[in-house]
Amino acid sequence: MVQLEDDGSLRLSDGRRLVPMQVVLPVRFGADAPLWAGARAAVSNLAGVPLRLGATSTDRHGRLIGAAWLDDTSAGQNENGSTGESLALALVRAGAAYADPTPACTDSLLAAEDAARRTARGLWQAAGARPGTTDIEGLSARAGLFSVAEGRILTVGVRRDRTYLNFGDSWRQDFTVMMATADFATIFGHGLDPAMLRGTMVRVRGVVREQGGPAMVVKTAAAVTRLVDDDTERSADRRGKRQ
Repeated sequence: MVQLEDDGSLRLSDGRRLVPMQVVLPVRFGADAPLWAGARAAVSNLAGVPLRLGATSTDRHGRLIGAAWLDDTSAGQNENGSTGESLALALVRAGAAYADPTPACTDSLLAAEDAARRTARGLWQAAGARPGTTDIEGLSARAGLFSVAEGRILTVGVRRDRTYLNFGDSWRQDFTVMMATADFATIFGHGLDPAMLRGTMVRVRGVVREQGGPAMVVKTAAAVTRLVDDDTERSADRRGKRQ
């Protein structure tokens, strides 16, 4: 049995708290209150399924950090020695968590998140689940919190050490996505002229910070999805490989 705690961890039946890897669960404060309520309801649907923990570490708050699997005896045993899918995938599919994928499992987690978002499951029922990149007030209210935002890149600024995706006319107050210039090719594909991103719709994920205006720092292709149209999406790394 599990339940969502105020701090974005899961309370296990034995009283321990777990922070699952590859996902981010909403916390119950500030701008995340509606998200937390939707996520908590979604988590409750998994309450009756026993879990099998993988290797874990303990953070400074005494919470376990690691992966887990659903021990669903109706499914065959997988390569992890469990009889069910990963907890991360189950949480994202239920709309209980944002995907925070590693390159090795990008496609499955983002596909599950997309399905939950399109059907408004769990946290995706909340209006603030994915603020637009022009919603400066909404993004600023999420400073320090993991978020997913969508919008159109207005301009791209390339400096020696950093590249900036600007979503407004004023970098001092509008939303900006930043990355190391050395990481640009890893994120968007080799051979892409940064100027070609102007006008591109993207979905970005990460912790919001205040740097003039709200901003995110991204380091991997899994953090950026290029939105081709309303029905077709391609993550930045997959599109880059085709160019």
